[in-house]
Amino acid sequence: MARKESQRQERFRKRVGVSRHDPAYYELRTRTGRPMSKEQRKATLKAERMAKHQYLEQASLGITHYITIFLVCSLLGLVGEEIWMWHSQGLTQSRVGVVWGPFSPLYGFGGLMFAIVLWNFRDSKWYEILLVSMGAGAAIEQATGMCMEFFWHAQSWTYLGLPDAITQWVCWRSIVLWAVLGVIFTKVVLPEFVWFIGEPSSKTQAVLVGVLVAFITIDLLATAYCFYRMEQRALGIPPQNAVDVYVDSHFNNDFIEDRFQNLVVGSQLAPNA
Repeated sequence: MARKESQRQERFRKRVGVSRHDPAYYELRTRTGRPMSKEQRKATLKAERMAKHQYLEQASLGITHYITIFLVCSLLGLVGEEIWMWHSQGLTQSRVGVVWGPFSPLYGFGGLMFAIVLWNFRDSKWYEILLVSMGAGAAIEQATGMCMEFFWHAQSWTYLGLPDAITQWVCWRSIVLWAVLGVIFTKVVLPEFVWFIGEPSSKTQAVLVGVLVAFITIDLLATAYCFYRMEQRALGIPPQNAVDVYVDSHFNNDFIEDRFQNLVVGSQLAPNA
């Protein structure tokens, strides 16, 4: 128990930047041979909370935070959506949004927008965050739906037919969901996440972040190009280069229909009953 407490203290010292050469280091040390008293544990937790608050006050989000938020939200959003589909309609349906990996970029970009817009609202009143989250969530869905329709004539969801539908891609129940998620994300998830990630401090972390950025960028571009070639094939336009040939042979219409099972291209989704 004492050893675990000592290890936790060591991680804490590294997070707040206390060096072994700093006199404060020895004030934070715990004796490994004797367990901490209840008062000592309370004092330690209070010091950690103060250090955490001070760190978050001066912290700013960087590429490490953004790429991790995007990937985690893309994954969790996909899992949540597939669970909801199974629970509400009894369907097991692939609802991924990219050609590689279990990701749904809609939720990834939603998490990114929430992080960028709401980071400075984390100390605001909950109802202020609620209102901002409602607007941000509605903007994400509307912009995504319009872009998919404009660029690829594709649709993957519709709220038409629902009594609370505002547009084809926005309804009141989804706005309320975005609002609640925004409050939880801003008040609970994001501060803990930033505190946990900390500041990148090693070459390995920098390389890993670079690899993840390159991967998701290539994944998104490849997905967009696959749909571009799908539209070109529908118009009878043959491949123009080696890349087109590769895409047509490996990411043809059968692949897209099997991979993106909730997506329709060139037609309208049926309104909800």
